[in-house]
Amino acid sequence: MRVVLDHPAFGQLLRFVVAGLGVTAFSIAVYLFYAMLLQVEPLIANMVSHGAGVAAGYAVHSRWSFRSDARHGDATILRFVLVSGVAFALNSLWVWLATSLLHGPAWLPVPAMLFVTPFASFALNRYWVFKQVERYQPNRPKSARPAAKR
Repeated sequence: MRVVLDHPAFGQLLRFVVAGLGVTAFSIAVYLFYAMLLQVEPLIANMVSHGAGVAAGYAVHSRWSFRSDARHGDATILRFVLVSGVAFALNSLWVWLATSLLHGPAWLPVPAMLFVTPFASFALNRYWVFKQVERYQPNRPKSARPAAKR
């Protein structure tokens, strides 16, 4: 168990979950506001909420979840936008399946948006967007490991 707790990915996952819950809650609130209160077509509401979530997500995940270097290059931003596109496609799939194919209420896709899409996003962000070269050595004391960049 200690090996898991000491692994750098575990800390990133915890930060990603905390930040992601906030960003996801914000995005879902925007979606529900547009879809249920303003009666906007659910796929349009998903587009609006996703745009708001991308902006909030990049700010939080780049600075805190993955503690990436503040000098992001164009390649990092492009990868983040592409991963956000994958998340948007997944959420659009959930919305379409739930509201168009199954003729369910606007809230029906929310569980998949909350539990499936974020884990796909974490994996892509960790291993592709904000990839850092790590030399994880579980048998070496923390004090002997190189300090992580902050």
